[in-house]
Amino acid sequence: MNQQQTTPGFRSIRHRILIFSILVTLVPAFGMGWFWYDLTRKVTTEKSEQKLLDAAGIAEREINLWFKERKIDLRVFANSFVVLDNLRRSQQPGNSAAGRNPKERLGSPQQKIDTYLNLIASQFPEYRKLMVLDNEGRIFASSDSSDRERTIELPNNWQEQTSKAGYFTGNVYTLADTPSPLLLIGVPLLADQNTNLLGFFIIELRLRDLLPLLEASLPETGKAIGTIVLLRQNGRPLLSTDPGNGHSTSPPLLALFDHPRTLQEFVNAGQERLVGLAITFDDLPWGVVISKKHSEVFDSLFRARDRIMVGTGLLTILIGLTATLVARQIIIPLKKLTEGVLRVAGGDLDVTVAVRRNDELGIVSGMFNDMVRRLREDQQKLEQLATTDSLTGLANRKQIMTDLSQQMEHYRRYGTEFSILMLDIDLFKKINDTHGHLAGDEVLMTLARIFAESLRSLDRAGRYGGEEFLIILGKTEMQQAVQTAERIREAVERYDFRYGDVSLRLTISTGVTAINAGDTTIADLIGRADRALYEAKATGRNRVVQGDEDHLGDVGEVPTENGAAVT
Repeated sequence: MNQQQTTPGFRSIRHRILIFSILVTLVPAFGMGWFWYDLTRKVTTEKSEQKLLDAAGIAEREINLWFKERKIDLRVFANSFVVLDNLRRSQQPGNSAAGRNPKERLGSPQQKIDTYLNLIASQFPEYRKLMVLDNEGRIFASSDSSDRERTIELPNNWQEQTSKAGYFTGNVYTLADTPSPLLLIGVPLLADQNTNLLGFFIIELRLRDLLPLLEASLPETGKAIGTIVLLRQNGRPLLSTDPGNGHSTSPPLLALFDHPRTLQEFVNAGQERLVGLAITFDDLPWGVVISKKHSEVFDSLFRARDRIMVGTGLLTILIGLTATLVARQIIIPLKKLTEGVLRVAGGDLDVTVAVRRNDELGIVSGMFNDMVRRLREDQQKLEQLATTDSLTGLANRKQIMTDLSQQMEHYRRYGTEFSILMLDIDLFKKINDTHGHLAGDEVLMTLARIFAESLRSLDRAGRYGGEEFLIILGKTEMQQAVQTAERIREAVERYDFRYGDVSLRLTISTGVTAINAGDTTIADLIGRADRALYEAKATGRNRVVQGDEDHLGDVGEVPTENGAAVT
């Protein structure tokens, strides 16, 4: 029997049931869990994206409104008669303020504009400085005379900006004494009928004033909720609601503008994992990035995912234990049945499987027992056919010789004596010729019954061939064997053999011999018995002749009175 039949191992039914149960649990659980996780992540992403888009839109709108208010103030301040008239007068010949001493400047156009600008600055503290430039871009008047000599850089496209928006903005810059980024906004000052450029009215703004607007646009209060960063076109940050969060010019931050208005994950300069989006302003050369910590957006989702995984794991363990218990209910009787099958396959038919169930396994076990019982009966029949003469029911020649060999081996080991009888029916050929072979068969069967009635349980009778029989007498010495042979001869002689209406009388001749120390093979024993049988035939039949080395010599066929061979 090969190893695969006896040790199925991992491919056993128990393991298959366990694996199937686990897969039936895990595949739907993980499939549905992943589907839920993916769907929830998409929903969470979309909701977060919409919240941040709304916040960015609010920030853009508020900043645009703030600039519109500054634009209105700018135009109101710039359209004042004080500014236009005095600037026009200053540019007339002989009214230049250059070279005048302070006393001469009193009441000059420049002084009047300075006074006007200081008055506005006192009423509008949100403006860092108000300035009026001449047509060459030099500071003509200022609300703060401390840096009057400072060079003011106007944008090259101020005319284009003014024609489009009604005012222009400069570049964002910083000063050493002012931590907040600064921005210039201004309008050109024109003479009558908008023909001649008189100069520019400039307001210097602190961009930190935009921080309250940015903070107010966040979806929730508190800096832990989110961060808004205002950036220039080159990606450099201008303002941030959380200056210490590590936002600075970096490729991940700039990459957000490659896909504006789309929620993306990125890592800031402080190595924080964030999610955010970027938008660009329509009316300003700026953009805004609004972000939240990745953990704050997806923590609840991750916790739910972990709970699902733990729940799935526990459910898998529970299902595995249940499957193991169920498998045991199936495997234990199946194992017994398998053991029985393997024993039967190995040739052992003395197998019975206990039937304790009323299910399919119980039915199979019962059918297996019936099958084994029938196999056992068939084997017994086959063994009987192989060892029994089909006509007489006695042992056939092969079996009786096997029994004789076993008896010989037993004698060699234990010294247990035995004897044999070689019997032949006298004139049996005459019966066949006179009454037919069926009558001869009936005689043989009747003779077998006489043997069975005359012998002990430890004796063995067999058909040696034709009408010749061999009987083994266990634990019997010569004298006892002769007595037994004589008893059988007398029983046959007295018996009335009948075939139909025909009554027959028969006799038998018998040669008797016993085992002795000189016998080395069963041929020695059979030879002596055979010679004794021939002597019985030759000396008149219907007699018992004892065969031993002292009493018999070699005997061949002994002729009868008419010269025929003895039968």
